[in-house]
Amino acid sequence: MIAAVRGILHPRQAIFGAAGWVTATYVAQQALRLGSNIVLAWLLAPALLGTMLLINTLRTGGELLTDIGVGQSIVNHPRGNEPKFYNTAWTIQIVRGLLLFVLAMLLTAPIAHGYDNPELLLLLPAVAPIFIITGLTSPARFLLQKQLAVRKLALFDLASAGFGTLVQIGFAFYMPTIWALIWGLLVSTAIPAAASFFLIDWRSHRLAWEREAVRAIIHFGKWIFLASLVYFLAMNFDRLYFADAIPLTLLGIYGIARTFSDTIMQLFQRLGSLLIFPRVSASALRGSDLQRAIGPMRLLVLASVSVSLAFGIAIADEFIYLLYDDRYKAAGFFLTVLLVGTWFGIAATMADATMMGIGKPANVALSNGVKLGVIVAALPWVLTHYGINAALVVFVLAEALRYAMLTWRQRSLGLSFIRQDVLMLAIFIGLIFLLREATSVLGITDGMAGWQAQSSVSHI
Repeated sequence: MIAAVRGILHPRQAIFGAAGWVTATYVAQQALRLGSNIVLAWLLAPALLGTMLLINTLRTGGELLTDIGVGQSIVNHPRGNEPKFYNTAWTIQIVRGLLLFVLAMLLTAPIAHGYDNPELLLLLPAVAPIFIITGLTSPARFLLQKQLAVRKLALFDLASAGFGTLVQIGFAFYMPTIWALIWGLLVSTAIPAAASFFLIDWRSHRLAWEREAVRAIIHFGKWIFLASLVYFLAMNFDRLYFADAIPLTLLGIYGIARTFSDTIMQLFQRLGSLLIFPRVSASALRGSDLQRAIGPMRLLVLASVSVSLAFGIAIADEFIYLLYDDRYKAAGFFLTVLLVGTWFGIAATMADATMMGIGKPANVALSNGVKLGVIVAALPWVLTHYGINAALVVFVLAEALRYAMLTWRQRSLGLSFIRQDVLMLAIFIGLIFLLREATSVLGITDGMAGWQAQSSVSHI
């Protein structure tokens, strides 16, 4: 058992070094994303951003709704490093991409009619080739993830983000229409996809179909498929519903707030997938032994999250006012509310990675199902009766219940962290109010009164 603990915790410098690479490059990526987001907001109308938010949501939906865990199987399976296994996984990925392209073309007219948006008849077919591009992308990144080659993978992702930012801004500057976003998406996806073949020996790529590998991928992937299906709907039901229920201009403003709240969540999802998931998968520890091994590090992470996120919530509205013009002012309060739910989301994300590592993806699907159920049941009613400000509280409640479900399932597996979380949640809530009033005294924000005034504004 001692050796297994060391497999997770030691050498500690290596773990923190890997986390440092992930965090540093991710922060750099998000700085690029923030810069791009601000420039695009100045160059393009909010309605264009709202349209692209819908298109990206539909694209992501297509990818997640057909996800059978190809990449996760490479990371999780003992034979994941063998060429026959990962080339079989790659072949499945290519076939999936081609099928998604055909499906996207067939569904273009029904989707455009459903949203009463004739523009989608041209835009969706233009975006559809991205499924072929992502299908052809090398499985190299999953091999690097399995091998914990974090530095190489992080630098590649940073370079891809930098290239994508330049492409998006360049197209928007010379072509300030929706087509700038469409072409920017395609080009910024295609070039990194081609470059991914050089992350490993490009000559090792072969089309393959080994029956044993196919069975292993499908067996593991059936729960990944369900988890991805529920995850997509839980994370994107708001975008799909809002696209029909609120004006596209307001959807674009809401998208600004979601961009920032999602950025924080994605960092912890990335840390979980690159560090927690592969390490727990490779460890023999389970139950209370695993709980004791990861408990101290988890407490440190959650304490850092509680302090930094509380400060972010305190100044979120002023941050939006500083970076965006008055058209996007409502995003300030939207972001404030969404960030509260992010605390529960981060705690749940760490639990997700642990559950995946011990081979329990069904629990991930179950928790996302709870979140989805709350959003589907409550969002339309709350939006109709109380407006979008109140509707955002539904997302906080949904994340809290998702976290509660995972906590219950962890406890049944001997992985309970309830004491840690109660303490950190109390600190988090107390710091929000303390920092908000402190920043008001310093003249940075307008305190609790400002939040009250913002919450009473009706946007639809």
